[in-house]
Amino acid sequence: MLGILAAALMAASFFMPWLSFLGEEMSPVGMIGNQISLADLPWRGWAFVASFAIAGLAAVKALRRRRAGLLMLIAGAIPYGLIGEQMLGVRNQAQDLGLPLPDGGTPIDLIRSLADFIEFGLPAYFIAAALLIVIGLGRILGRR
Repeated sequence: MLGILAAALMAASFFMPWLSFLGEEMSPVGMIGNQISLADLPWRGWAFVASFAIAGLAAVKALRRRRAGLLMLIAGAIPYGLIGEQMLGVRNQAQDLGLPLPDGGTPIDLIRSLADFIEFGLPAYFIAAALLIVIGLGRILGRR
């Protein structure tokens, strides 16, 4: 049941506000629908959008009592994989250019500085993704 809720929450976060700045709420559906053409998205954008669709599909499959562990794992891993890939790319580029890497504190410090702007959709997406990784792994490994 928790897997269904986490997958549904992750899929629904596509429509929830993620950030609020100067009275404007920003959400993935708002940004893609108004400002970005799907045809112009790079592969990372497609992967981001796909994470919501895969999470929704996992929720539907789990509701129908079908095996959804792999879909849950994939949906949950996409956001963290994209973040990791970006962080490694930035680090490698800085090292290639001989630039010093900034020591900006911990990720918690960054979240605290942005807390006034973060809306429900952003933590819902990442918490649901983390849950889906754990639940998906549990379902896959539990099939043995």
